[in-house]
Amino acid sequence: MPGCGVRRAWIDHVPGRGPCGRPGLSRGEVLPGRNRGRVDGVDGDQLAQFLRMRRAAVQPADAVGGLRRVAGLRREEVAERAGISLDYYTRLEQNRTSRPSAQVVASLATALEMTEPQRAHLQRLADHPVQPVPSQVLEPEPALFRVLEQLTAVPAHIMTDLGETLAQNRLSVALFSDASRYTGASRSTYYRWFTDPAAREVFTKETRDQETRARVADLRATLVRRSDAAARDLVAQLLRESREFEELWAAHEVSARFTQRKRVVGPTGVLELYAQFLSAGSAHQILVVFTPADGTDAAERLRAIGELSESAVGTD
Repeated sequence: MPGCGVRRAWIDHVPGRGPCGRPGLSRGEVLPGRNRGRVDGVDGDQLAQFLRMRRAAVQPADAVGGLRRVAGLRREEVAERAGISLDYYTRLEQNRTSRPSAQVVASLATALEMTEPQRAHLQRLADHPVQPVPSQVLEPEPALFRVLEQLTAVPAHIMTDLGETLAQNRLSVALFSDASRYTGASRSTYYRWFTDPAAREVFTKETRDQETRARVADLRATLVRRSDAAARDLVAQLLRESREFEELWAAHEVSARFTQRKRVVGPTGVLELYAQFLSAGSAHQILVVFTPADGTDAAERLRAIGELSESAVGTD
């Protein structure tokens, strides 16, 4: 928008089509070519694996006392907590039974101390539908865009929950580059992270592994929130093109990002920043604001970047 220092990027999601024009997947498909255990919409293999992983992740000290030879809850403890028989729970973990009811899924989520994104993931694996997000032409939400226009001292941008940048302020462009130049699947920062090595260069080397895991867990949380073709096709394309993504996706980590501390490599050196993820009205658009970490020189570095950016504009 002229005079506001904010760049917009318009995204068109076509119903039934995914990134790069590929056909959308049918309802319930998450891992194309990897769901041989799917019966009547239930991905039994993935469901069983997720239950086993969550059971192992619950620390015994958090649930029951006594010494343990192995980490995690015993099957009988999960069954007791969930109010189901040990035999039925065992068959769920071994993919030897039919679709669990919504009530059983809810009880298991509580028994295994799941977060809300993890609960939604379990619900999807058991073929209990999650509210879909309609395909649409995406524009920045007015409430978020008004806030973005006022942010001039810190980098900020508006993104979809699939990582597509819709608008950036001047400092965001200076620090992270102009995202409006990307097309096709590359519009998604998730896709670029796993297919373009240059996408990681803005983060310091020692923080890239953590950032990678966080992005995979966040994308899974997004997928269980929405069931449209764009979300499923993005995951499918990443599974085809990135072995690293495929391995991390199999870990079933699910989380939603709210505030994270990051070390970002800028034109004036490394900056310690807090990334804060804010939404208004819809969970499918996010205003990401990067603020200086306390006790660092990030504020001074951001001012220097702003001056460099203004000088560059003046010489255009």
